[in-house]
Amino acid sequence: MEEVARSLAQLSLSSDPKKELRHLKTALLGLGSPRNTVLPRDIDLGALFDAFNTSDNEQIELAVQVMSQLLPCVSPLEALERFRAELLRGFLHPAENVRRLVLKQALQCVESEAGVTCLASDSEMLHLVLKSVGDKCLGVVKLASSVVVKMCHQPAGLTAIFSPAGLAVIQEMVAQTDTTRFNVYELVVEVGLLGPTALSAAVTTGLLDRLLSEVTMGDGLTQLTALQVLTPLAMSPGGRRLLDEKGVTARLMYLLSLAKSDPIARLLTHGLLEFLGNIGQARPQQTLEEHGAVALMVLQLASGHLELDGDPSLQASALQAVARIGTSAEGKLALSKCKHEMDQVLETLGTEAVRGPTNLKVLSIEVLTQLFHLEPQELREEVVVVLELWWASTLNFSEVFKLARLPFPDLHMAALRLLISLARLPWGQRFICGEPGLLEYILNRTTETDKEGMEGKWTLVEAIVKSSSAPSIFSEDHMAMLEKYFRQGPFYSEAQLEVALEGQE
Repeated sequence: MEEVARSLAQLSLSSDPKKELRHLKTALLGLGSPRNTVLPRDIDLGALFDAFNTSDNEQIELAVQVMSQLLPCVSPLEALERFRAELLRGFLHPAENVRRLVLKQALQCVESEAGVTCLASDSEMLHLVLKSVGDKCLGVVKLASSVVVKMCHQPAGLTAIFSPAGLAVIQEMVAQTDTTRFNVYELVVEVGLLGPTALSAAVTTGLLDRLLSEVTMGDGLTQLTALQVLTPLAMSPGGRRLLDEKGVTARLMYLLSLAKSDPIARLLTHGLLEFLGNIGQARPQQTLEEHGAVALMVLQLASGHLELDGDPSLQASALQAVARIGTSAEGKLALSKCKHEMDQVLETLGTEAVRGPTNLKVLSIEVLTQLFHLEPQELREEVVVVLELWWASTLNFSEVFKLARLPFPDLHMAALRLLISLARLPWGQRFICGEPGLLEYILNRTTETDKEGMEGKWTLVEAIVKSSSAPSIFSEDHMAMLEKYFRQGPFYSEAQLEVALEGQE
């Protein structure tokens, strides 16, 4: 640290600051991890902060690199208090990397409750953080938003952000440009997802109401952007309640029903399908009962029996929406009531998994994996029976086995994950036993050469071993081999055994 102190002292006097900064950078490398180093209070970083006052981009980048090594040597709260004036200047610096540096420091500070309280009580710095949400550089916007969201986890931070002074800055950001307005919307939605108190604070700003109105009014591009920002709200109970109370859910479902005839609605279809998937995942039965006609249209779109302007990507979005609805046992039962349409969807998934282009093959297998996945507590007879009936409409095990042996990592892993879902089901275990060569393949470790594959194969074995139905379906010898595989872990190899034996000799 003595060498660092000498270099810092020389920096303000040097006629070649870049040379001193390079020397500082090298000296800091010898100190090891910044987390294990303490910066003495008598070491002044003023000269280093002054090195930012230049139009020389190389010098600025060097100073940022050195500062990034030195600031972690001070506790975040101490840094905020000790270098407050310098950090405030950094928020307004023309170079993006300097603005990101000071925001990273603010983000480190608000990791603690004391840090949130400190920043919340410093109105000047807090307002600069809020103004950074309107920055022209996306990296700065993301960091500033992260600071605000982290602060809103604490009551003191939430109060400060949504105080009259804080709201005035936020409203100022909204009035700037379309991009900034939607950055603010996105931030307010993210805060609203933190919980009821945060959602209530977000609602009082009036910005959520304004966002909701932009979803159903204005030009198509504005509606599409607003819909993308709004959709995460459907994942929280409070957000769904708000969307219902404001009539937004009903309006969006109506728009989706117009996709066949209305050009604006068709432009929004991808976003509307994602919204439907989120709502349907949270409350599948209610969604399919209240919006039955829309649900049937989406199932037809997913199966390929309905085309909108010949856009094949809409089928992929519809399949993903069906998968989201069918995530839970309740969702599977709700979908099973649309028997004819679901049979068509499953038949399409089976066909595309085998004959479709690679991207659609992978998507189809992933959708099947989601539809046939059950958590242990969801293994109720009525659900298991529905899935067995579904399987008769889609792939057979020989086709899944063939996909699992393909030399393409994305297809191979997708097929392995599908086998894992099926291996948790009693009828799936019977198929595994009856498919020639499949059990031997599962027990053969040499088929996997990378970490993901080894872990996938081991998870497949684990699904069988931990299933209560497996002992009555697999032979004692097979169960013994599966249990041995499971105990040995995902990365065991015969070579390990040979090395161990040689060591004993």
